Amino acid sequence: MIKNKILDKLILIAQIISYIILVAALVFLSTFYRTGLFVFLLILVISIPVASYLAGRYAWKHLSVDVRSTSSFAQTLDEVKISVRLHNSSFFPLPDCHIRYEITSPFYPCDKAWAATVPAYFRGTFSLDLPIKFHRCGCYQVRSLHLIAYDYLHVFRFEKDLDTRLEIHVYPPEEEVQTFEAGAYGEGFDEFEETAAKGNTSSNVTDIREYIPGDRLQKIHWKLSAKINKWMVKENEHTASNQFTVLPELYLPDATSDLLEESMKNAYTMCRSLLQAGEVFFLCFYNAGSADFSNALIQNKEQLDLAFLECFYMTPYPEEDLALSVYQRAGLHGGTLLHVTHKGVSDVVS
Repeated sequence: MIKNKILDKLILIAQIISYIILVAALVFLSTFYRTGLFVFLLILVISIPVASYLAGRYAWKHLSVDVRSTSSFAQTLDEVKISVRLHNSSFFPLPDCHIRYEITSPFYPCDKAWAATVPAYFRGTFSLDLPIKFHRCGCYQVRSLHLIAYDYLHVFRFEKDLDTRLEIHVYPPEEEVQTFEAGAYGEGFDEFEETAAKGNTSSNVTDIREYIPGDRLQKIHWKLSAKINKWMVKENEHTASNQFTVLPELYLPDATSDLLEESMKNAYTMCRSLLQAGEVFFLCFYNAGSADFSNALIQNKEQLDLAFLECFYMTPYPEEDLALSVYQRAGLHGGTLLHVTHKGVSDVVS
């Protein structure tokens, strides 16, 4: 980058020196020979840079840049076409324009900048199409930062800062979900603790039915099951202790690590499995930037995507299992906590 700037300055100095020599030569020839031809050439050589500057500056003031994409939502490994468009509403085309743009992410450490050389058409639009494949989930911002244009002689330079941006939300892949069995994740309060436990609305038995795979073992009516030689289960009124809370870890040891991506993939798949099973649950993220939890009730896919979108603006942390540690120290209770990491899902009776 520095070498290119030095080279551009050297070329500009050489052009200026050449121009001064040409003007001086024409002044000498027109004075010595006193012919109209040299006078005409002298006027032409002096007026061309002025005309080039005025036309270039006029066109530069009528340039604008915007950024578009084929979609604002994608999944990891999807290819999204991004178009950086240069508009020229003037009658003067500019053959040499430079656009500097970058892609950043508040979720993942990502700060990549590029520069493209494009023409500005006569009262038209030039579109630079960039196929980009996102290998990690998150919110990505494509921004146009700087516009540089040159006059026709490439002597005068016009530049301005831009603030054109586009956001693309990249979600984890929607992998095939597994059948969720509530009995495989935590048992909550048992039947003896349930009545006195803080936060329970009721523990009254409302019905008795046959056992279904996935039912909690604590709900089995042992006396009746032994009497009729068939597993029977007690139906209780809904209690807060049976509520599932999904707590993904936003653990990112370094910028090149894929552990956070694995954790987000596991959390997204787990949440979709819960929705498929008809479970209503809470999705909880720990934001290290604000040192606070974001808690959302998830009843459908739209709410799930909105919760992940909010997560994409949070700050990951380099401490493993930090969210679980803070969650437990804060004394947050109620139901079964599904702790999600890059290793998988484990349940914690909170």
